[in-house]
Amino acid sequence: MEETRNPGLFGIFSLFAGISTLTIGGGYAMIPVIARKVSSKGWLDEAEFYGLFATAQSLPGPMAYNTALLVGKRTAGAAGALCAGLGILLPPVTIVMIAAALVSTAGENAVMGAFLRGAGATVPGLVAALLLRMTLKRSWNPARALLSAGAAAAMIAAPVWAVPLFFVASAIAFLFERPEGGNGS
Repeated sequence: MEETRNPGLFGIFSLFAGISTLTIGGGYAMIPVIARKVSSKGWLDEAEFYGLFATAQSLPGPMAYNTALLVGKRTAGAAGALCAGLGILLPPVTIVMIAAALVSTAGENAVMGAFLRGAGATVPGLVAALLLRMTLKRSWNPARALLSAGAAAAMIAAPVWAVPLFFVASAIAFLFERPEGGNGS
């Protein structure tokens, strides 16, 4: 059964705390999980979520945190943003503090090492799924495809220059692309 668009502050906090607690791999691994959860609960549709995600990517700071803030704000205002931010931050901060306290006693535990190696193997798949979903949602034209492929190739060929290359490609796209269905004004 679908939930209401306004999930309540505890609902927002618990959703992001749960995602943050159980998702291994950082922001890119969390994004598809957040998208699936908020759309299945009826808080945001998928297009609205990915619009917020695009905005979150343009802001300084951690992408999953920025996305959580924007989702929280969209669904419940400033208090929702606060609850989403706390929900996404408290679990990993708590876990890191506990892990730091236990690291000297855990040492080289074989079971823990095997778990971390297995969890780490899932991250590339989650990132690839996010990339595929975003690629399929995008409307493509030859210029956009060429710019994207060229920028990706340049960043792979010269990883030291990846950040400046990203901003140059973004500036080119901004300057030369017209809004869909518009006259460019």
